[in-house]
Amino acid sequence: MPTTVVFPADELTPADVLRQQIAHQVEEAFARTPYPGDDRICRAGADGGDLMRAFRGKAWQDVQLATLLNYHIDMPIMTPEAFRYYLPAFMLAVLFFYAHSGTLPMSLIHNLTPPDASSLHDYMEKTQPSSKRSKIDEFLNRVSAFTPAERAAIRAYLESYRKLHPHGRSEMRYLDRAMAFWQMA
Repeated sequence: MPTTVVFPADELTPADVLRQQIAHQVEEAFARTPYPGDDRICRAGADGGDLMRAFRGKAWQDVQLATLLNYHIDMPIMTPEAFRYYLPAFMLAVLFFYAHSGTLPMSLIHNLTPPDASSLHDYMEKTQPSSKRSKIDEFLNRVSAFTPAERAAIRAYLESYRKLHPHGRSEMRYLDRAMAFWQMA
């Protein structure tokens, strides 16, 4: 039984039901995602000692909300494997604790959003300056390891976001671009 089931079922709102459906899909999709390894939490050369200590040896299902709130800003320095592995913890934290999640929603959506469309187009046409190419390379490298089931869970999460958080904050400016990318991913 998923750990995010809310009882009693007869008192669930439509939003609660949607949260349960998305949570179940996320939990199922990421259930067998491999742990990145204790030495693969941070990218080489990144100043991520605190991040490594906070996440080292922890299953994504066991990471506390306080840890996610303290380290969401460090998602960009996670290795692609660590980002993939811990992403469901961040997603479920926002899904169930949005009102108490501070800037975590902005960080999460931003990390699921590719660089702007014109940069992506220039990248594909190979006319992008090398400084901007590395940013796009980093994003594509980070998201390339997701399985089809994981990508589908991310898509479902993003598609439900506006319904669940209609009065969202600054993360909403990235939501459409994130959704467009993950619908094609």
